[in-house]
Amino acid sequence: MYRISKCFMLSMALMCTLLLVVGCSSGSDAGGSGSASAAPAAPAAAPAQPQAAAAAVAPEAQRPSTVAPLSAPTPKAASSGVVIPTASSKVKRLVVSMAGPAEEYNNATGMGGTNAYQLGPMYEWTATVSPDSGAYEPMLAENWTITNDSVTYKFREGVQFHNGWGELTAYDFADSVASALHPDNGNSGAYNRAVASVEVLNDREAKINLKTINVTLFRNVSQFTGGWELMSSKHFDEVGDYPGLDDQPIAGTGPYQFIERSEGSYVRFKRVPYKHWRVTPDFEELELRFIVEESTRLAALLVGEIHVTPLATDMHQVAFKDGKKIINGTIPAKRTLLGFQCCYLNDRTKPELGYVFPDVPLMDVRVRRAISKAVDRDSLNKALFGNGGRTMYVQGYNERSDGWNAEWKTRYPAEYAYDPAGAKALLAEAGFGPDNPYELDVILLSAYRGLPEGTDMLLAITRMIEDVGVKIKLETMDSTTMGKKARAFEFDNHIALKSTSSDLFTNAYIYASQYARSPGAFVLPRLNELHLAARGTMDQTEHSKIFAEIGQLIFDNVQAVPLLWVPNAVIYNPEIISGWAFPGSMINAYSHWDNIKAAG
Repeated sequence: MYRISKCFMLSMALMCTLLLVVGCSSGSDAGGSGSASAAPAAPAAAPAQPQAAAAAVAPEAQRPSTVAPLSAPTPKAASSGVVIPTASSKVKRLVVSMAGPAEEYNNATGMGGTNAYQLGPMYEWTATVSPDSGAYEPMLAENWTITNDSVTYKFREGVQFHNGWGELTAYDFADSVASALHPDNGNSGAYNRAVASVEVLNDREAKINLKTINVTLFRNVSQFTGGWELMSSKHFDEVGDYPGLDDQPIAGTGPYQFIERSEGSYVRFKRVPYKHWRVTPDFEELELRFIVEESTRLAALLVGEIHVTPLATDMHQVAFKDGKKIINGTIPAKRTLLGFQCCYLNDRTKPELGYVFPDVPLMDVRVRRAISKAVDRDSLNKALFGNGGRTMYVQGYNERSDGWNAEWKTRYPAEYAYDPAGAKALLAEAGFGPDNPYELDVILLSAYRGLPEGTDMLLAITRMIEDVGVKIKLETMDSTTMGKKARAFEFDNHIALKSTSSDLFTNAYIYASQYARSPGAFVLPRLNELHLAARGTMDQTEHSKIFAEIGQLIFDNVQAVPLLWVPNAVIYNPEIISGWAFPGSMINAYSHWDNIKAAG
């Protein structure tokens, strides 16, 4: 695979159609894997520094879980000029610390959603995600049009690449898509299955032609996921190869530009020396410092070596006593739930053939509801998350989701909330009691990715369920084993703690249908049908109707046990920063670096 120069694309346009096979992952935990290519030749000297481009204006509000926003308004232009910091910071270099990515890259091609943050400050995307509303907003694309067959972007005028590498055009977008398709990108296989070609219409417009409808494409191209960073074609053409860790990354358009990387230690950026088209960060430099041990990060925060860091909840109080404060991501991120691993159809396309295990107790909605009523979410929230979690009233939905029904929140206390007496009564109605206890298998994973409190949470939940008279059998395994057993339909009477983040389509696909690779949901035939209906259209109005029905079926049937929305959070030094508005999804947990504000 290779990047495509402007001349090549023009000649191909005259001959026929440029064929770039691209697509997008329909899973919620997309992450690139693979290695950067061999080190290229030394990069050429960059041209003179550019001036500025156009600024953004927020669009009309759109719901955050919408998978295919159909349009975005045209923003106003901004004047060019020199850097004018919005605040005077007390330190030149802001240091943000985290455990670090699983693999380090100066080659954005190798990055996926969960590790793209390592170069995030220097890049931008077609669309961003508003920290305030969770809605998609214009970024490098000032507007877009989505149909079942294509996604067309119109790009801004005047946006400059770092170090004088020229102005952004639609050709840079096409080449950046080619990078996402490169074999070094762990998601390239999925991308290649969905889109037929990228067509450059003119310097400002490009169209992705779809092979098949793909309702998660827009999310994956946007900042929500990361991994489709827009890079300079001119810079790449001069270098001639993908950069290694000792090389400069290909120039981006973000308000910070790359300085240096020390492998296993840090990546450093500096504010661009011209007026950026969108924003001027408060801090002159930004360092992402990689420290694996949370106790070491806490110590570094307390002595002032770092200024912002995520920490396990049990360390928060130590930081608070020293005057440090907490910032939560602004959108619901990690949803925690109990999934029923039991109830699969013999043939997902022929529901009349019935279930694989038709007589297991979990087929009874009273048993499923009893399990929900056995769980004291408030105690879990207080003990494990410092009351930072939010009640999830229906699995995968919140008040800002497409299809949200306010009736769910009203009905929740009676039908789902903690009520041990009610749980016992439901079990009795289902035929279980002290002389005939219900025996439930609970899967305890060896690790819970992204949820360090997962083991404690699951064990606390099992004790709560035992308290209403259920006999628990714990089965410990790793996630790979659980996936294999689920695919083989081996679980007949099991529940498992799940923690993830996704849009509503992926929620329906993985957690409400039997179409996922590793089925882990109580399957209702109608939910299978609705998943296919959502997959079959890019129409936003139709999606809203579909997601409303999916949510109602999940709620009415106790299709899962919703627990808590747990936000991604950071602990910070209020003497250095005053705030940081970032969405905080699990996929791209830390982003919007230019939103970090200096303390006054």
